[in-house]
Amino acid sequence: MNAKEYLWQVGIIDARLKTIDANIQKIQRDIMSMGDISVSSKWPDGQPRGTKTTDPTGSKAVKLADATNEKRDQLIRELRELEYRQIITRSHLWSVRMDVIDTIEKIYDPAEPITKTYYKLLMLRYIDNKTWEQIAVELGYTFRHTTRLHGIALKRMEKILNE
Repeated sequence: MNAKEYLWQVGIIDARLKTIDANIQKIQRDIMSMGDISVSSKWPDGQPRGTKTTDPTGSKAVKLADATNEKRDQLIRELRELEYRQIITRSHLWSVRMDVIDTIEKIYDPAEPITKTYYKLLMLRYIDNKTWEQIAVELGYTFRHTTRLHGIALKRMEKILNE
């Protein structure tokens, strides 16, 4: 994997993290929306209707509610397992993302002031996902000079990756 591919993986990771976050939120909403299903013993007018277990209709309603509660509990267990797997995946992706950032930080050498520019350029492009125009303005260079510095920074990244 060359330096550019290595650095671009952060963008892919960020997209996957957004998807995982959306999935986790959806799972949590689904779990919260599954309230207890119970058989009400009275209708709004206060009269009992088919809720006694001796009543054939009442016993069917109780069995139906119990079966529905079992399915709900099973669904909640499955959703919790899915949520756990998503969180583990998210954690792994964050650690890869942090490794890339740590590698970019290795490019900075206080003895060489220009390496600070390389560091900023790579962070803005690959971590902050800025356009070349935005990077050029932020660094105070022309577009062409910014892309030239990018090439030099990538060569330095290649050296770091091949160490």
